[in-house]
Amino acid sequence: MGVVYDAQDLRLPRHVALKFLPDEFSKDTDATRRFEREAGLLSLLNHHHICTIYEIDRHEDRPFIAMERLEGSNLKVYMARRTLETNDILGIARQVADALAAAHSKGVVHRDIKPGNIFVGDDGHVKVLDFGLAKRFTIDTPSESLDGSTIPGRPIGTVNYMAPERILQLPLDPRCDLFSLGVVMFEMATGRLPFAGTSPAETVTNILEAPAVPLTELSPDRPRELERIVSKLTAKRADERYETASELSGDLLAARTDGRSALRRVFGRFLR
Repeated sequence: MGVVYDAQDLRLPRHVALKFLPDEFSKDTDATRRFEREAGLLSLLNHHHICTIYEIDRHEDRPFIAMERLEGSNLKVYMARRTLETNDILGIARQVADALAAAHSKGVVHRDIKPGNIFVGDDGHVKVLDFGLAKRFTIDTPSESLDGSTIPGRPIGTVNYMAPERILQLPLDPRCDLFSLGVVMFEMATGRLPFAGTSPAETVTNILEAPAVPLTELSPDRPRELERIVSKLTAKRADERYETASELSGDLLAARTDGRSALRRVFGRFLR
């Protein structure tokens, strides 16, 4: 969706990231509209787990978005460099869920949650990026995924992470983002995608019809609670998933097995 440059703000003492449309899309009115819409939607969102936008402007008739410069890597690169502990998975997912809760509360559905759009800072702080496919929705009038597609009848995005209703071009609500986050969590836990096929067509069929391999079958050391959360997120029917990102965030927090949780379990046995 863009080419990003490291830059120095000449008016304020800070480094920024400048996101331009690629040259091949600079004259594409549909791409330009999506690009400007991304800036407009980001301006509505002020949250510590969403990349901050400073302004939108033009240089030599090319639109660009000035945003905060981040230190770290996207989750795709982050996963390739290490094996994630279960608490790492839960922590990253909870930060993404908190970002989604903030976006959804403003009537914005992201529609493109995937490792490439999740940034993990050097300090472990997570930011959700790239709202180029995002769309406004209301409870009474869910969003329709045809808007923003450059190919009539075909949604744009990465098919491996698409919810069934997104593929079927049905009206969308925040639960489509939760499905995508479930796929990301499965990938973090197992190193595999739950519905990947040998072709895009097979992947679509798997997402619509095939059950995912149980997470603990691929990664036996992972807790059953993680498998339960991911299975609920990746349910075929939206009404079988978590209702909200806030509800998911609560389960992710409860599933963490840090030292304090262990102490509570030990002392709980003495107190019973």
